[in-house]
Amino acid sequence: MSEAKSPLFNRTYLKIIIWIVAIAIVLLTAGQNKDPDFIRIKKRPDAPLYYVSQDKSPYLQLHFLLRTGVAINSDQQLLQTLLQQQIEQQLAGFAMQPLFTELEARIRTEASADRITLVVTLPAKQSGAHDLIRKMTEALLQQLNIYQPDSALEQRWAHLEAEQYLKLKEPESLLLSRFGNQISSPASVHPLQRFADFYRSSTAVSAMTLTLQGPDAEPLAETLAPLLSKSSNAPIILPVAIAPTRVRLEPVGNQTYQLWGIALPGRQQEDFVSELLAVRALQQLLQQPDLATSRLIWKSLDKQGYLAMILHGPQIRTDTDLSKIMEQLQAQLDDELLDNTRAALQKSFHTQMEQTENQLSMLDTVAFYELPADYLQRFEKSLVQTGNDKIRQKISSFLSNARHYQLILPAY
Repeated sequence: MSEAKSPLFNRTYLKIIIWIVAIAIVLLTAGQNKDPDFIRIKKRPDAPLYYVSQDKSPYLQLHFLLRTGVAINSDQQLLQTLLQQQIEQQLAGFAMQPLFTELEARIRTEASADRITLVVTLPAKQSGAHDLIRKMTEALLQQLNIYQPDSALEQRWAHLEAEQYLKLKEPESLLLSRFGNQISSPASVHPLQRFADFYRSSTAVSAMTLTLQGPDAEPLAETLAPLLSKSSNAPIILPVAIAPTRVRLEPVGNQTYQLWGIALPGRQQEDFVSELLAVRALQQLLQQPDLATSRLIWKSLDKQGYLAMILHGPQIRTDTDLSKIMEQLQAQLDDELLDNTRAALQKSFHTQMEQTENQLSMLDTVAFYELPADYLQRFEKSLVQTGNDKIRQKISSFLSNARHYQLILPAY
C-alpha cells in the first residue's frame, strides 16, 4: 500500500499567504498615495533671493533671473534672442578669470518667453567659500551692468530676422506671430534703436531675482542678500494691444487656417489653477474626432499671457463661423470630463514631484513670479478646492469672450 502524502499547502499556510499578500497590497497602495516629500523653499526677507539647502548635492547653483518682459510679438522675440547673445558675448572668457577658476565656476545662459537665466555652477566643495562667491557675484553683476556696444549688432539682427522669416513660412507659426503682434503691438521705434535701453533695464540689479540651491545655501543667501537688498522689481509697462478684430492674411498654402485667441492676465493672477484646469479640459474636448484639426496654445507669463486655438481641415473655410464651434465645445462639458481632468493633473503632479530634480526646477518659477514659498505644498489642495462650476465659468469666459481675436489664413 502506498504511503499517504500530506498536501503541499495546508489550510494554515494558505491563510498566512493570503494575509501577507493583503498586507503587501495595503502597504504598496499607501506608498503610492503618500504625499511627496517636498523641498523647503525659503526667501530672504530683505532681498528677492530664494534658496533651497541641499547638503548632499554635488554642486551649488546660483540662478540670476533677468526680467526681459514677455517675448510674444516678433520684435520682442528677436530682441530677447539678441539680448541673450549680447550677454554671452560680454561674459565670454569671464569664467577664465582667476576668481572664477579658483572656484571652478561654470557659466551658461538659458532663455524662456519672459526672462533670461544666467546659471553659475560650482562644485559642492566650494560652497563654503562665501567670501569668494560674494566677490565673484559682485564681479559678475558689474560686468553685466556695463553695456558694451557691438559693431556687428546690425549684422546679427539681420541674421535673426532672416531666420525668423523662414520660420514664418509655416502657417501656424505665421498665425501665432501675427496674433502676438495684435495683443502686444510692436513699438514704432526700430528695435535696434532701443536695444541699449532694453539691455540696461533687463540686466539691472534692481530688477533681478537670485535663487540658490545646494550645500550651505542658507548662510550663503545671508552673504549675498546685501548685493540685492536695494532691488525692487519695477512694474512692467505692457505694450498696447490692438483692438480685437477679424484679420485676413495673404495665402501661403493650399489649406485654410483660422486662429481664435484672447489675451490673459499672466502667471501672477489668483485664478491660475482654475485657468490651468480650464485649459486642460479644453484640450480634452478638442481631441474629439468630429471636430476640425486643432491645436491649443496657452502661455501664462510675467503679467501677460494668451490662449490661442488654431483650426484647419475640411470643416474650416474662410467663412466658417467659429462661434458655433465654441458653443459646441461648451455644450459638451460635463462633470465626468472635469473630474477626470483634475484627477489626471493630480496624478501627473504626484509623479513629477516624486523626483527632487523636478521640484528644484520649480524654484525659479516660485521666485520669478513671487509665488508663496510653500507653493508646491499648496498646489494639489488648490486643484481639489477648485470646483467644477468655477472651471465651467472660466471656460465660458474663454469661449464667449467678446474681446477675442480672429485671424484667417486662406488657401490659394
